[in-house]
Amino acid sequence: MTGRRIDGNRKPWLSWKKKLNLAVTLVVLCLGPILIGAGSFMINADEELARTGAQVTGTIVHFDDVTKASERRMQVEFTTADGSPHKTFAAVDHDQHPELGGGVTVAYVENDPGRAVVLGYESDGVWFRGVGVVLTVIFGGLVLLIALVVGGAVLRAKFRKPAAERVV
Repeated sequence: MTGRRIDGNRKPWLSWKKKLNLAVTLVVLCLGPILIGAGSFMINADEELARTGAQVTGTIVHFDDVTKASERRMQVEFTTADGSPHKTFAAVDHDQHPELGGGVTVAYVENDPGRAVVLGYESDGVWFRGVGVVLTVIFGGLVLLIALVVGGAVLRAKFRKPAAERVV
């Protein structure tokens, strides 16, 4: 009797370790575009709030002028139309230098003052979108490079003449 033995004792095509590696790779590859989408959604929501929300003047109550960009945030207190006090935070760019006690314009949702943005300052979505772009460029570039190397090797192997057919 000839042929392959099919009795169920063969190893699966992908072991659990390879499946885990594949899953982690797919998550990392998808993370960049997901962060770009989430960041863009947050930026659009903040721009819509800035256009349609109730606007009041707030006071800067806390700001540390640090060199690390992710820590350049200020805290702003504002009072809603019904007289209740609220706080919000805003990311501060390196070319902006707010002063404690200074006034800024805050836009908020009237029935949910916890959703507020400080006009003229960055949305948190900018950070998410930026990280997403960096991850997409890094990991997308690696995938492209690997695809080019593997594709080139496959093409070279396909078009290489066997040694017996070469004329010397």
